[in-house]
Amino acid sequence: MVRRFDPIVLWQIVVGLLLLAAWEAIGDISGGMWTSRPTLIAVKLAGWLQGSLYPHLATTLTEVVVGVAFGVSLGALAGLVLGRSPIAAGILRPIVVAFYSVPLVALAPLFIMFFGLDMLPKIVLVGTVVFFLLFFNTFAGATSVDQELVAQIDLMGSNRRERFQKVVAPACSPWIIGGIKTAMPYALVAATTGEMLAARRGLGFLLSDAASQFDMTSLYAVLFILMLLGLAISEVTAWAERHLLRWRHAQG
Repeated sequence: MVRRFDPIVLWQIVVGLLLLAAWEAIGDISGGMWTSRPTLIAVKLAGWLQGSLYPHLATTLTEVVVGVAFGVSLGALAGLVLGRSPIAAGILRPIVVAFYSVPLVALAPLFIMFFGLDMLPKIVLVGTVVFFLLFFNTFAGATSVDQELVAQIDLMGSNRRERFQKVVAPACSPWIIGGIKTAMPYALVAATTGEMLAARRGLGFLLSDAASQFDMTSLYAVLFILMLLGLAISEVTAWAERHLLRWRHAQG
C-alpha cells in the first residue's frame, strides 16, 4: 500500500526554510554579532562533526541514560510500594513532597560539592529529577488500581505475586510509561544544567564555554544540537509508548 505524502510535512519544510532565510538575512544586515547566521552555524557543526563533538555528546548522553535508568527504577519501585501501602504512604509521602518542593536544579551545586566535577554529580541530578516524576506518576497509578479486580483475583486464590502480575502491573504500566515520556526531556535539561555549572566536557560545558567567550555561532550550534536531541528523545519515547501500550489501542 502506497502512503500518501502528508502536505503538512511540506508546509513544515517550507516554513523552516523561510525562517532560515530570514535569519540569514537578519544576520547579514546586522553583522551577526548577536544573531550569527545559519551558514556560519552549519560550518561550525561540520567542523565539530570531524571529531571534536563526539566526546561531549557521549558524555551528555551517558549522563542522561544512566541517570534515567536509576531514576526510573527507584521512582517506579517507590511509587508502587507506597501506592499499595496506605500506612507507609501516609508516613513517607509528605516527606517526598517536601523534598520535591525544593527546586531540583538548585541541588546541582550541592551534588558537585559532594561528587566532584566528573559525570557522577550530573547522573545523580538526572536520577533525582527522574525519580520524583516517576514516583508521583507510579504512585497515582498504584492508588487508582480497580479494587474490584483485586478482590476478584483474591477470590480465585491468588497470592501477592500473582496479584501484582495480573492486576497491579498492567494497571500501573501506562502511568509508568507516561512518566518516562514526561521525564526524558527533563533529564536532558538536568544533565545540561549540571554541565553548565561545572564540568570538563559535555554539551552544557560547550554551551557555557561559548557564552563566556561571546561566541554566538558556537552557542547557537550547541542549542541546535540540543534541539535535535530533544526532538529525537520525544519521537523515540512516543514510539516506545505506542509499541509497549499497543494492547490498549487493540482493546479500544
